[in-house]
Amino acid sequence: MGERPLMILVGIGYEPHRGYLLRSIAATTDVWLLDHSALSWEKPYVVGGTAVDIRDGAALLAAAREVADGRTVDGILCWDELKMANTAVVAQHLGLPGVSPDVIDRCRDKHRTRGALAAAGVPQPRSVAVSSLAEAESVAADIGYPVILKPRALGASMGVTKVTSPVELPAAYEHTRAQHVDQARYYELGVLVEEFASGPEFSVDCAVVDGATTPLFLARKTSGFAPYFEETGHLVDGADPLFTDPELRAILSAAHTALEFDSGMTHTELRLTPRGWSVIEVNCRLGGDLIPYLGLESTGIDAGRVAAAIACGRPPVLTPTHKTVTAIRFLYPTTPTTVADIHIDTTALPRGTLLATPLATPGTTLAPPPEGHVWGRYAMTAITAPTPAACPPLLDTAEAAITLIPA
Repeated sequence: MGERPLMILVGIGYEPHRGYLLRSIAATTDVWLLDHSALSWEKPYVVGGTAVDIRDGAALLAAAREVADGRTVDGILCWDELKMANTAVVAQHLGLPGVSPDVIDRCRDKHRTRGALAAAGVPQPRSVAVSSLAEAESVAADIGYPVILKPRALGASMGVTKVTSPVELPAAYEHTRAQHVDQARYYELGVLVEEFASGPEFSVDCAVVDGATTPLFLARKTSGFAPYFEETGHLVDGADPLFTDPELRAILSAAHTALEFDSGMTHTELRLTPRGWSVIEVNCRLGGDLIPYLGLESTGIDAGRVAAAIACGRPPVLTPTHKTVTAIRFLYPTTPTTVADIHIDTTALPRGTLLATPLATPGTTLAPPPEGHVWGRYAMTAITAPTPAACPPLLDTAEAAITLIPA
């Protein structure tokens, strides 16, 4: 166990959003990257790489087998939700740790998730899958407004819409039904009509080892651009009193058991309603939006290294080393804008700034939701502060130091 394990990483994603994970994992694990393009900025952090269409399951498996030919591969890891199923197939073929493709599908397919949680009595909003506007109208009338419309096969709050009256439903249904990304499965029953769960929204990243679920950190979510639920920021307090709530921990454990998710990393989203915790969804991957980065800064728990250790069948380090507060905010244009430049006045950034990073290059045209989504952001900034209440004004100051210059 003293030797460095060799792990295949399937896809790195957008460097500003996921690069920190690879840099951290590389300190403890030899990484072979399978991705669409040849190695570039990743070179110092990997022992090898293969350019392959990771959307193609057969091509991915062939590339992974080639890596394993003559080498001892200890694990395989992916944090791109749309590539998780192919990655699980590779793990099965190579005899590596991880959950089955069926478990991945049970998390990816939000209708299957609802069914599994309902059968186990896990608290969640009432949810019905529909295939037409007429069905949506009938279900919404039965549930009672407001309702939430949600694509069955997507993530990151894409297409999720709050509908407060029957008059709003036709346009909202058309919008939600039209949302699609490459490699996402198409379902005839493709839209979920759900009861609206009121209350603040949270996420919890968990490590699951041999069926035991360990929460790592809790993030408080900020959403904007109503009636949509664009995720505009997150806050992690290493001493958040809700993190140790016994009811929350029992629900997280029950949800993972219901989904038969017994090995790997998850990102569970919940709301704290007047009736208690309600599970919104369970994602079979590390959290996005740099939430694991906030978790590392706030607790010392390195979720990237935890994920790599579990993927390689090694014991992860799950013990926090400190408790601080961090927060991140994503910046969007107010109207469709073509970028000439993004200027960051580093002298105006507040004390405690962890990062202030452009997310768009000159010539890119951005738009706020619903036309834009994650790809509509022009910059992000993260800060650390002594208390949660101190975060918003510091983020305001950091945001004021970042200027989107239109073309």
